Formats: sequence, C-alpha cells, structure tokens
Amino acid sequence: MHETQLPQQLKERRAQHGLSQDELARAIYVSRQTISNWETGKTYPDVDSLLLLSKVLDTSIDELIQGDVAIMRRAMRDDARKMTWLGWGTLIAALLGIVFLLGLSAAWTDPAEIGNLSKGTVAGLAVFMPLYALGLGMALAVERIKKRYDIVTYRDLVAFSQGGDEALARDDEGFSRTHPALSIAMKLLLSAAAGAGFGILAYKLIG
Repeated sequence: MHETQLPQQLKERRAQHGLSQDELARAIYVSRQTISNWETGKTYPDVDSLLLLSKVLDTSIDELIQGDVAIMRRAMRDDARKMTWLGWGTLIAALLGIVFLLGLSAAWTDPAEIGNLSKGTVAGLAVFMPLYALGLGMALAVERIKKRYDIVTYRDLVAFSQGGDEALARDDEGFSRTHPALSIAMKLLLSAAAGAGFGILAYKLIG
C-alpha cells in the first residue's frame, strides 16, 4: 500500500468531532474495521465513502485527500509499468516453453523409459513446465495488480479530482484497454502453450 496523508487527516478530524470509530462507521454505513483500515492505511476509501466522510466530518474531499492525488498518480504509473513488463515476460516465457518443447521433441527422438515418450519430449517437458509456470505466475501477477483495491480506487479518485461530481465508471480493466494486443496475446499464447504441452504429452503416452 502506498503511504498517503488521509489516515492522519481522518483520525484528527474524527477526534475533533468527538466520534469513535464505531460511531463514524455507523454514520457512513461501513464497518468499524473498515474505518480502522482507512486510518492505518491498509485500504483507501472510494469516492462514495469520501463524499459521506466529508459530510459527517464537515470538510471537503479536497481537504481530506490533499497531497494524495500526486501519490495516486505515481502509484498508477508504477503499476502500469509493472504490468507491461510482466505482460512481455509472460509472452516470452510461454513462447520459449513451446519452442523448447517442440524443438527438443523433434531433434531428439531416441526412446525414453517413460511410456512412448522420446528423450527429446521428456527433456522438452522438463524445460517447458517451469517456463510455463513462470509465465502463468507473471500473468496472475498482472491480474492481482489490475484488481488491487487501492489502484482501482486511486484511478477513481484521480478522475474525480479532475471531473468534480461527474459519475465515474470503474476501470479495473485499464491494462486491457491500454494494451489490448499484449493482453490478448498473453491469454492466447498461454492457452496455446498449455495445449501444446498437454497435447504432446497425451499423444505420446496414448499413441
């Protein structure tokens, strides 16, 4: 979680109004644990919650999140870069896995002692499986970043700070929108790699 100024602002203004975490939670229809998470910086309130907080604490959203918008912009830029590198890493790992599997299977046809598998297929699978696991891990890391609570909220709040009270649509698919070709290629190549690996294994074992 990126360090922001809201937790301190929230604690100070709640204390000024003589409200406990329970009382503030009831006033804005959330749990006491949610208030605690906001005040410790574990999570960040969304736009609707900030609107309610500003009314209950008799302040403005700008005063509650002053200085935080720049931090949010940085967080969004950092995560966009991470997702791009992870996306390319996924593609490279999956592609290398397929190349090694097919190449070794074709080049080294001596029979192995495992079913009908050749030594090349066994060696190819030994290389393919960790590469595929690496690619899958990077793809899952992209999904975790896309769905991470603070980044989705940050995107909303930056848009809100620029557009006032206009309705906001959450864009937790931002990576897919800004990198459509890379996003599609990731999914297709991972699927192709899985199909190639398991297809060759099944063919060799059954055939």
